[in-house]
Amino acid sequence: MKQMTKPFMAELQKARKSGHPFQSLIEDGAAVATLPAPTQVVQADNTEVLRAVSELGAKLDRFLAMDAAQIDQIQVEIADISGRIKATKVEMAAIRHPLAGDDKFEQASQELSAVVAATEAATNTIMACAEELEEVVSELKSSLPEGYHNDRVNDMVDVIVRIYEACNFQDLTGQRITKVVRAMSFIEERVDAMMGLWNKREFEAMPLPPSVTKKDENLDLHGPAEAGPDSGNISQADIDALFG
Repeated sequence: MKQMTKPFMAELQKARKSGHPFQSLIEDGAAVATLPAPTQVVQADNTEVLRAVSELGAKLDRFLAMDAAQIDQIQVEIADISGRIKATKVEMAAIRHPLAGDDKFEQASQELSAVVAATEAATNTIMACAEELEEVVSELKSSLPEGYHNDRVNDMVDVIVRIYEACNFQDLTGQRITKVVRAMSFIEERVDAMMGLWNKREFEAMPLPPSVTKKDENLDLHGPAEAGPDSGNISQADIDALFG
C-alpha cells in the first residue's frame, strides 16, 4: 500500500508556476492534494426563448390592433343571442307557467280523450239504431210480395250496410287522436326538460299567459262538460229524453 505524504511548500509553488495551481501529481507514492479546478464560463443559447417572446408580442400587437367594428359586431351578435334566449323563455312560460292554474297540455289531452269517448258512444248508438232498423226492414221484406216495393226494401238494406261501413270512422279517428296525444306528451316532456335547465324563479317572474277560455259577459264558457255519475252534469241523453 502506497503511503500518503503531505506535499512540501516548494512543490506547491512549483505547481502554481507551471500553470496548474490547483492540481498535483502522484509520483512514486507521493500524494498530492487535489484542489477544485478553475471555474469555466458556460454560454446558454437563448435563441428559442427570444423567438417565442417575439411571436407572443406579434400576437398581442395584432389583438390590440383589431378593428373596433369587429368588436362591436361581436357584441351585437351576443346581444341578439341573449334576446332570443329571453324570448324562448317567455314562450315556454306561456306554454307551461309554474304559477298558472291550468295545464294546457293536460287540458288538451283531456279534450282529445273526450272526443274519442264521444265518437265511440255516438258510433255505438248509430250501429244499435241500424241494427233495429235492419230488423224492421227484414220483417217488412218478408211481408211484401215480389215487386217494386220489395226491391225498395232491398235498397234500404243496402243503405243500412253503408251505415255500418261508415261507422268504421271511429276506429280511424281514435287511432289518429291517440297519436296526437302521444306527440303532445313528447312535447310536454321536452318543455319540462328545457325548463329544468334554468332557474324556476325566472319563469315565475314572467307574466301569466292570457286565458284561452271564451267568456259570455263575466261567465267562463268551458265547453261541453263530461257527464258522469259523480260529476253532477246532465248528459245529452238526459236532455234528449227531456224534450222527447
